[in-house]
Amino acid sequence: MESVYEHIYAVKTLGSFTKAAKNLHISQPALSISIKKLEEEINQPIFDRSVKPIALTPAGQIIFSYIEELILLESNTKSALTDLKSFNSGDITIGGTQYFTAFILPELILNFTKRYPGVSIKIVESSSAKLTGLLSNNEIDLMFSVKEFDLDGFCLYKGLTDHLFITIPKHFVKSPTLRQYCLNREEIIKEEYMHLKAIPSLNELSKTPFILLRSGNNLHDRSKMLFQLEGIMPPIEMTLDQLTTAHYISRSGLAATLTTDRLIKQIDDNNNLLYIKYIHPLMIRNFNIILKKNRYKSNIMHKFISMF
Repeated sequence: MESVYEHIYAVKTLGSFTKAAKNLHISQPALSISIKKLEEEINQPIFDRSVKPIALTPAGQIIFSYIEELILLESNTKSALTDLKSFNSGDITIGGTQYFTAFILPELILNFTKRYPGVSIKIVESSSAKLTGLLSNNEIDLMFSVKEFDLDGFCLYKGLTDHLFITIPKHFVKSPTLRQYCLNREEIIKEEYMHLKAIPSLNELSKTPFILLRSGNNLHDRSKMLFQLEGIMPPIEMTLDQLTTAHYISRSGLAATLTTDRLIKQIDDNNNLLYIKYIHPLMIRNFNIILKKNRYKSNIMHKFISMF
């Protein structure tokens, strides 16, 4: 890519000429002269230098959009040429949240590396919002998410399904009506999800304290919607960032929470918990595989997606 376009890209992404010059290892005057020459050629400014952070003008926005296309073209070309040399080897960078990378991804990686031992796998663990940014910037190859995505910018492929349960400390189960719908861990491990009994209503939980995840988390939204649908508002004991932490604190006896079949199966509850199945679309989470649209999909990416 021509150096002036690299200069424009650096100034736009870093927000200033000073930061861009430092990142490019050139002097700031040299950077300014490079961009000024192009501005004189097109007889229009590329950057509005009167605002902070520096912003693109309408002409600059057009140029920047084509620079992004050039960067994508270069990246796709390099990836395609690499694929010619190494059909069953290469690398892949996968993004996921803490829950996904801890409780779902390890088995997937094990199965994939058994089939393709020459592949190097890198994992990036972060929030869904941050991972989306990394995917947009081509810093990861794909991510798993339960959230909705703009299909103009991303491709979605079917991944995995999580079944949700309400976990409740045993000492909160005092009503005979509620008790008859409670499941123990062994029942969930042994039985298929569809064969497990389900509670018809959540009214019995209206006074049970709950642990929620923080606002912005997918399970926070699901919990609130379930409560609204049932017309209940249980007391909220605390809010947390991680599903795994909520599950462990529920196991200590503090409050009920929303959890998943994977956590139930992998975390010993010390015989302190019972679980409630409730039939509603909100109680099923589909983890889709998300890829950036128009980005080259390598042989390794195709093989990984084909596992599902």
